[in-house]
Amino acid sequence: MKQSVKKMYKKDGQDKLLSRLSLFVFDRSRTAAVAWLVLTVFGVFSYTTFLKREGFPSINIPFAVVSGAYLVNDPGKVDSEVAKPISDIILKDSHVKSVQTRSQGTFYVVTVQYKEGTNVDAVGKHIKAEIDKAGLPKQATVKIEAPKIGFTERGDDGVISLYSTQKDVSQKDMVAQGEQLASFIQSKHFADVENVSVVDPFVTGVDPMTGQVSARQTKFDRYGERLHGVNTFYDSVAVGFMQKDGTDVIKLNEKIEAAVVEYNQQHAGSDYRAVVSATYAHDIESQIGELQKSLFEGLLAILVIGSIVIAIRASLITVLAMLTVLALTLGVLFAVGYTLNTITLFSLVLCLGLIVDDTIIMIEAIDAQRRKRSDPRETVQIATRKVSRAMVAATSTAALSFAPLLFVGGILGSFIRAIPVTVISSLAISLLVALIFIPLFARYILLGKKQMGPKGDVSEPAAGIEARIASIICKPMLWARNKRKRLFGVGIGAVLVGLSFIVAAGFLFQKVTFNIFPPSKDSNGVLLTMNFKQGSTIADAEKTTDRVDDIVARTLGDNFKMASYYANASGQQAQLRVDITPYDTRDVTAPQLVDQLKNEFKHFDGAQVKVGQLDVGPPASAFTVRIETTDRAKAMKLAGSLQTFLQDHELTRPSGKKAIITETVVSDPDSINRADGKQYVEVTANFDGDDTTTLVTLAQKAVGDEYTQEKLSSQFGLGKDVIKYDFGQEDENQDSFKSLALAFPILLLVIYLLLAVQFRSLAQPLLIFMALPFSLFGITLGLYITHNAFSFFAMLGFFALIGLSIKNTILLTDYANQLRRNGEAAVDAAVGALAERFRPLIATSLTAVCSLIPLAISSPFWEGLTVVLIFGLLSSTLLVILVFPYYYLGAEFLRMRISRKACLLWIALSIAATVGAGMAGAKMVAPLSPIIVLIVQIATVKILRVRRAA
Repeated sequence: MKQSVKKMYKKDGQDKLLSRLSLFVFDRSRTAAVAWLVLTVFGVFSYTTFLKREGFPSINIPFAVVSGAYLVNDPGKVDSEVAKPISDIILKDSHVKSVQTRSQGTFYVVTVQYKEGTNVDAVGKHIKAEIDKAGLPKQATVKIEAPKIGFTERGDDGVISLYSTQKDVSQKDMVAQGEQLASFIQSKHFADVENVSVVDPFVTGVDPMTGQVSARQTKFDRYGERLHGVNTFYDSVAVGFMQKDGTDVIKLNEKIEAAVVEYNQQHAGSDYRAVVSATYAHDIESQIGELQKSLFEGLLAILVIGSIVIAIRASLITVLAMLTVLALTLGVLFAVGYTLNTITLFSLVLCLGLIVDDTIIMIEAIDAQRRKRSDPRETVQIATRKVSRAMVAATSTAALSFAPLLFVGGILGSFIRAIPVTVISSLAISLLVALIFIPLFARYILLGKKQMGPKGDVSEPAAGIEARIASIICKPMLWARNKRKRLFGVGIGAVLVGLSFIVAAGFLFQKVTFNIFPPSKDSNGVLLTMNFKQGSTIADAEKTTDRVDDIVARTLGDNFKMASYYANASGQQAQLRVDITPYDTRDVTAPQLVDQLKNEFKHFDGAQVKVGQLDVGPPASAFTVRIETTDRAKAMKLAGSLQTFLQDHELTRPSGKKAIITETVVSDPDSINRADGKQYVEVTANFDGDDTTTLVTLAQKAVGDEYTQEKLSSQFGLGKDVIKYDFGQEDENQDSFKSLALAFPILLLVIYLLLAVQFRSLAQPLLIFMALPFSLFGITLGLYITHNAFSFFAMLGFFALIGLSIKNTILLTDYANQLRRNGEAAVDAAVGALAERFRPLIATSLTAVCSLIPLAISSPFWEGLTVVLIFGLLSSTLLVILVFPYYYLGAEFLRMRISRKACLLWIALSIAATVGAGMAGAKMVAPLSPIIVLIVQIATVKILRVRRAA
């Protein structure tokens, strides 16, 4: 046997390079140990000290906002004399993608979206210069700035709410006190703070009638907190602060909190109090804690599962290797200039289920060889040669699976860029750790004299059970060996089993909702959006919000923690952000609290109140219909008709489930809006469901079907092109999602070429791809029974699953090929591969699943992604074990009897028929689908054999 193994590896010279690398480190264990210690310590310090903590990664947002005051009390004049001329100037710039304006009685806002890759600051300076030369009214003020994502409209990274315990304090007095607080914070000279100032609720400008400088209140604020068991709201102003790029949010928050405590101590006798009401620090601390908890639980699960499936010593090495990979990945993140933020933390959580593969495969190979040999060096050499090809192929495939995310455009692409960088880096590091450091760890933990050979003192409680299970699975192949009819019969049975699962996946898929960014099952925040009655003044809006605040305080009760409007409330609308107690400390979920609030506001008078939960992802977009025409009377008439049509209109999802359009609002008649210079009136609506992506598409179709060209002309006197749609962030989300869908076939082609080179075969990569449809049943079943949508996060899980599931078929195919090159028959090679690779295949899948289960249970945000990984991997692993060996036998049968082209044709037709079976399942003709696939496969084989005979 030893001689035959050597003979086999003479034909696999490319594997010698990697085994030499492992042996090079193995022979220099002390130097390697020092290198490992230095790199790991650097990674640990990167996590604890070097990496800055921030809420979201710093990105260049391709937007600018031009705003100002023109105190004429006439939205028409503001539009025609200021907003529209500015819009016309901006639209001439080639870097501009779109421009929107909103003009009201005394002020205007122009929102500019640039093309991707634009230098916002440089273009903004050019546009400002052109506006200054345009001859606008002297009384009009103009300010241009690049917005930031933050808590206030101007993008503050944090907010200090200054409130008064006395009622009816004048807003000017509040602002004056807020300016004192801002000066106090500035006096601390925090190096990380870029700006601290009051978010001014007044608009200042020159009154054209008097020529005097005048200030008019356009905003107001409230702050609420739970203190001594009572929920109370106060009049307040917001003091916002912006931090410099790369600032450690947690450390800065500690400084700000200390300064606020000092301020309160100095003003202990006054009616004013200050509190840090908005910061990303608490979210980051929570996410870091969740990551550490999930990491600990995941590693504990790996330790337990590894001890059962392989051996205790081997599982210790696995945990040590995974910690090394995570530490080195953190070191890489620091080296390339990344921070520890929401996105990189998300990526590290995702890595937990990915990096286990290489470590398990390598340690299991060493453990298997340890039981056969007495020389540790030879053990490492043979083990590395056995699995290195499969490891390189599996890791390369997994890394390539995330490559399309590097090319997603827009704001979403900028936000998620750290995901593929982090994951690909961790996968590359996991391969190197498996080849370099695992043999080093094994030398001291697993390959001692007492552990070598079949009688070594390493406990392997499940070895006998695993061998018996593998033997049972192999029995049909052994029973049919050398019997063509038997082999054909069991092969057809296995194919039927596999196809039935795939058809069932197609059937279940139609029952799974589709939403790019669905709300999570629970969160720690609630958001209330109020649209006040037309013509409401600031005083009217303040009275209405006081009533809203009372209802919120009463309804949420002891679940209430803190709330603020963050200075964004006006006479037209307001948003109240409510922080509720953490979901792991309360019995009721955020969606249930949202439903309670919705019920309270069902018949609320004074404003239309929309209630939703706060999530980490972008907020759900409203369904918006624009009526583009200069005839405002006709536009308002059509808008009223649209509002009546949409309100409570019933939509039917593809699954047959109904949804209702709710909360329809016509844009304020006292404001004039334009998009790219064209005046419009808009109608916005929301839904009683959270599958926004599906519902906006259905609503758009409903409007198109109802308001035909004939109806627009005859009833409203308008042309066919007046109706436009704006879904806000949903539009960009869909574009980004489409780019991922378009990248998927390109990804498969690149993976195919990589595997074709790796396996020196054109047919076997197609065979290896069978792991993907095998995972579909688990994915759809998991999403369906857990009530999760197919979303962006589910897509990320699927990309991760590509590498994890294909790894299984790579393991079996690679070892079967080794046995075939050693002279084994096809059936013996398939049986030998399953027997030899059954343990690492089960071990990698089970450990990956178990490492993700704690996260799936404890965190609602990660649930959709972990469900895809857990259920998809279980489904794929089960079918690979039960069915895939027969596909391998079929491919080998054809390879021996027909040409390579014909074999490729058979596999391609089989895959096409399998995809067709899944689509057929989605169309509810599942009973016929497996039969159709079998007919296609059998007929193709018959035709090819006849042609060869001819």
